[in-house]
Amino acid sequence: MVQRRAFTDPFIRALKAKPKPYKLSEHAEKGEGRLLVRVLPNGTKEFFYRYRTNDQDKTLALGRYDPAGKNGKTLAGIRTALRGRRDVQRETGDVKAHLASEKRTTALEARKGSLTQLLTAYTDWLRASNKPSAGDVESIFRVHVVKPFPTLAKGRAKEVSPNDIQTILARMVNAGITRQVNKARANLHAAFNYGGKADNDPRTTAKDGVMFGLTSNPVSLVPVIAEYERTGERVLDETELRHYWKGLEALPLVQCATLRLNLALACQRPTQLIRARWEHFDFSEDTLLLRDSKGRGAARDHLLPLTVFVLQQLEPLRKLNGGPVKAGEEGPTPFSSVGNLPMAIKTLTDAVRDVSKALKKTHKIPKFDQRALRRTAETMLQRMRVDKEVRAHLLSHGRSRGVQGKHYERYDFLAEKRAALEKWASHIQRIISGKSLAKIVPVRATALRQHTKGRILSRRDAS
Repeated sequence: MVQRRAFTDPFIRALKAKPKPYKLSEHAEKGEGRLLVRVLPNGTKEFFYRYRTNDQDKTLALGRYDPAGKNGKTLAGIRTALRGRRDVQRETGDVKAHLASEKRTTALEARKGSLTQLLTAYTDWLRASNKPSAGDVESIFRVHVVKPFPTLAKGRAKEVSPNDIQTILARMVNAGITRQVNKARANLHAAFNYGGKADNDPRTTAKDGVMFGLTSNPVSLVPVIAEYERTGERVLDETELRHYWKGLEALPLVQCATLRLNLALACQRPTQLIRARWEHFDFSEDTLLLRDSKGRGAARDHLLPLTVFVLQQLEPLRKLNGGPVKAGEEGPTPFSSVGNLPMAIKTLTDAVRDVSKALKKTHKIPKFDQRALRRTAETMLQRMRVDKEVRAHLLSHGRSRGVQGKHYERYDFLAEKRAALEKWASHIQRIISGKSLAKIVPVRATALRQHTKGRILSRRDAS
């Protein structure tokens, strides 16, 4: 039978250990619950609060006893804890259930992530999806959100308001930034959309992942600044394009050859092109397989034909980076000045900018960039009556949406793309030579193909 008595320090210290654990309880008023001590065989003494609710006894730990208070609680400390538990018991009717509920609430709040966690999660998703924009988006968030607004960044993402978004963008406007204002807004909008979907993804809950607790997107109420939206209009004419082609000769060999190759391919997205390695070229079929990760969906294959004109532009890169490799080693990438390391996209961007600056100085040609070159290619292809759908597949504008496009349309348009690039090659050759189309004598396709195939086979044999 459990004994009832008042606990004092001398009484607790005098309790002796027994072969089996035993308990003693202190007398208390009815309904208050009792203080309980349990003595273990090793002499350790543990205190508990025992109370009754709904005709059921419940026990709550109060701590281990240590008269000195170093490795546990003193009796006075135990009594302080007991008073707190009794107060909660009077208020709630079940202190243990109340504490468990508080713990669950605290855990749920801890999972509700900060704005920084939201922005990081979004950029991590972009990288996992092989989106080339991941680095730029991360830089925008760091420079324009996290660093200038540390308190906001550390706060809950769910507490960010439209006024906070306005403040972020207003700072950029005051700094004289224009186009990136709308870009920052678009990326913030996408990040909050991502967080909202992640909250409702069963996999997030199953993994006990961070929950942002988003119920709306605060960016939605902040309008796009229309005057900062620059619709690209710069298109080079044939004379400007001829000067651009010749102006590339001033660049280092790899940059010159890469930009000429891309022009021969009707200006593909340069970030995709420079990621290609030699194994992505199939010289037996005269094709190049790129991976297009732009857009909302997963990366997709983008197959391009290699015309004679394209192979001509590729030849300098093959001579520099197309040599044999040892077995087990990764061969050089085509678009590199240092072997295995691909050229940075900024290198190409700066190269086009430098050529544009030089042409503005020498020929009074208005400035242009890589987007203008890509726009020029599409405009010229349109003028050449190349079908819109063929242009879309050639320049990888993406597969049509909907069930049909997503699940069933798998035709690669390779024949149509080859015909378009052959037509494009004649057009570009006429522009850069200044001769009529009839006077252009192309390099024999068979000879160039066999020469190229032989060089690639030598690499494969060596590996």
